[in-house]
Amino acid sequence: MAIVSFLTAHPSRGFTISELVRHLGMNIASAHATLAVLQDTGFVVRDPVHRTYILGPALAATGFAALAQHPAVVAAIAQAEVLADELDAETGVTALAGRDVIFLARRGPVGLNTAIGYPGDRSPLMAPIGAVFMAWADGESVKAWIERAGAQATAARTFHRALAETRARGFSVPLQAISSPAVVEAMARVRNDPADAQAEHELTGVLQRTDEMLLLFDGLGPSHEVTFKTVAAPVFDEIGRVLLSISVTGPEAPVPLQEVMRLGRRLAQSAAIATREGRGRVPAPDEASGSSRTG
Repeated sequence: MAIVSFLTAHPSRGFTISELVRHLGMNIASAHATLAVLQDTGFVVRDPVHRTYILGPALAATGFAALAQHPAVVAAIAQAEVLADELDAETGVTALAGRDVIFLARRGPVGLNTAIGYPGDRSPLMAPIGAVFMAWADGESVKAWIERAGAQATAARTFHRALAETRARGFSVPLQAISSPAVVEAMARVRNDPADAQAEHELTGVLQRTDEMLLLFDGLGPSHEVTFKTVAAPVFDEIGRVLLSISVTGPEAPVPLQEVMRLGRRLAQSAAIATREGRGRVPAPDEASGSSRTG
């Protein structure tokens, strides 16, 4: 699956077996055996001239089956399209994928920077990345999220506050710092070499040195201006877990807090529609994570 995930995240080109071995930390024998099976099933296709591998058409059937089993994905993408047209803004849909967050779809005008990512991009689920997924998670999951980032006590308390505010308001607001050049560069290394523990270690170091990556509303007035990366709202599954996130990319200029609140409420409405159409349910307040009471 590592090969399929890597090719999914790099759809614009093919990779030789040597490149796959280098990027994924596999040995050549395992790579040969795995690629032979994937090729036999049609999940990858080999270019006989350049000797590179790309995703095969058989995976399209897998994608269609996954969409049939997860109607919330279709509903979330539809709502992302509605929001993109209504707001004339870039929107995106992301999902949890094990220990990662994966970018599924982008709609609307493309921003000047590519920090929102491309479909197939994976980001490690570590604080503050994926806060909208963690805001309704159980305490152990939140603890692992914070510990993976190596956050110290002060930063951990800040993350708990941000998760509590996200639950209370129904949306998260990552700030521009989360897509700073240093973070983007470190993230690119993780995506290019997902098996490289050093690349993830470098990313955690950059995140630890970056301040104010999630907006905290407490103490701010309606006229206070902020420059935010995105506003993100959760789409819940049938048992009240966060399955997906719909996001709207912010402008490059500062925006009054009251406008951020308005955008967040509108986004939460679309996320609620996607939850309902995906046969999910919003958890009751007493089902919310105890993360704000820990740490």
